[in-house]
Amino acid sequence: MRRTFFIGLSLVLLFTLNIDAQTKIEKKIAGYIDANYEVECLGTGTQGSQLLKVWGYGKTPEEAVIQAKRNAVHAVIFKGITAGKGCMRSPLLTETGIEEAHADYFNAFFAPAGKYLSFVSISGEGVQDRIKVDKKTYKVAINVSVMHTALRQELEAAGIAKKLGAGF
Repeated sequence: MRRTFFIGLSLVLLFTLNIDAQTKIEKKIAGYIDANYEVECLGTGTQGSQLLKVWGYGKTPEEAVIQAKRNAVHAVIFKGITAGKGCMRSPLLTETGIEEAHADYFNAFFAPAGKYLSFVSISGEGVQDRIKVDKKTYKVAINVSVMHTALRQELEAAGIAKKLGAGF
């Protein structure tokens, strides 16, 4: 009886540790983006850029703006822009699991002062909408320009995206 109890307890602990480790890995990879962000295409800009309206969440309106910029670049790379008209609808990277496979690169890329900032800029008047969701959270919408072509070239240079001229 004791033996069965210890075996069962060991299995429960083993599964719990495995699930916890997997959750920590997922949080490390996804720690730089909101899980449910909203992005809408406003049109195309000059020389390979896309104009987007994007929402971000943060403890302050300033943090929410920073998060919105991350979300905009993340959407262009991984999700594509399906709302609105005029933008490239498909993401730059379409391979399943590529974000996890290059987690170290993307964690550095989306870091607080990361490289993503060189591909996004606030367009127009800055903050379009600001909502206080609760006592500790703001939701902010901004219009941004994302340099789609330059972003693709960066991912190609890093060896993450296949070059457009490369075969199938």
